[in-house]
Amino acid sequence: MPCTDTTMTTIYVTISVIVVPCDVTKTTSCYDVIRMLTSNSIKRDYAIFESTSEKEILLPMMSSVLKVITSWGAEWFRKSLVIRPVDAHTCRLASMSRAQRILHRLTHGRNSSTKRMCTGPHRDAVTEKYCASTAG
Repeated sequence: MPCTDTTMTTIYVTISVIVVPCDVTKTTSCYDVIRMLTSNSIKRDYAIFESTSEKEILLPMMSSVLKVITSWGAEWFRKSLVIRPVDAHTCRLASMSRAQRILHRLTHGRNSSTKRMCTGPHRDAVTEKYCASTAG
């Protein structure tokens, strides 16, 4: 039976230095939030980051936003979600899980070209599917 839990929760996401409220459910992914809050008129790649005053951590596109926020626990007041424009390499890294990114860094090095991991005739299809490109 499909999931019928459609309870909406309001979260706050920073985009272009503006804090924006966003209603999400437990199945809303980071990719969904980016698509909701970015304009379709400008073709750019975006990624969502877990931000503190010290650092920003890239979140995988398919992560559940509510799971990320609930994982903060008592530290919720120190962290926020930030959407920023990114280059194609960072966008491809966001389309991978954290374990896949670690494996990629170990096998290709930190400064490797992303062309090695996305080759072949379906390279653009993979990029379009998982990167939050705001092409119309």
